[in-house]
Amino acid sequence: MTLAFARFDFMSWLPRTQSLLPLAFIVVVGSILPVPGMAIAASAFVASLMVSAPFVGDEKGHLDILYGVLPVSRRTVVVGRSLAVIAYAVLAMVIATAVTFAAALVRGSSIAPEILLIAFAAAFAVVGLSLSIQLPVFFRVGYSRGRLAAYAPTLVIAGSLWLSQATGIAAPLSDGSIEFSVPMIVGLGCAIGVLGIVIAILLSVRVYRTRDLSAESA
Repeated sequence: MTLAFARFDFMSWLPRTQSLLPLAFIVVVGSILPVPGMAIAASAFVASLMVSAPFVGDEKGHLDILYGVLPVSRRTVVVGRSLAVIAYAVLAMVIATAVTFAAALVRGSSIAPEILLIAFAAAFAVVGLSLSIQLPVFFRVGYSRGRLAAYAPTLVIAGSLWLSQATGIAAPLSDGSIEFSVPMIVGLGCAIGVLGIVIAILLSVRVYRTRDLSAESA
């Protein structure tokens, strides 16, 4: 049931122009900017913004109210939607990877595997962080009342970077006194991504169970 709902949810908003245009943005970034990994970074940014897409469709089609009366558990809706959003992120990264290699082939340059691994790990971490911030908000109050949450991951990341520089936390990294190996960076990124997804699902299930969808239909 969960996979069936994930497939239904994914196909209900993927074919829309608003969902396909961001994928074209990845192609543009990867084609214009020659820096390896930029397309992958763009895919993480796109996936972060697209977390809200299915919730917009819910409100336009009143699907959120329909889910409240169908014999589908709230847990199924949360997990299925999370899988759908993750599938979009994977699709974005696949496109970013293809663009990265295509651009390198055209320019006659090579790409270090370490750069790709770090880029993928960072992108996965951003996706996990985005889900943990946005999904509980949208499942609790919907898109209209929680639309600002769509920009929260970008603000959190930018704010964290600024704070680390302002407080000197990032100084040991910049002066080389603390070194991280590629496996450590990749492992840290994957851990953040997995933790973010788990937190997103657990919190979303909890808050969605207490949401009164019948009151919103009145």
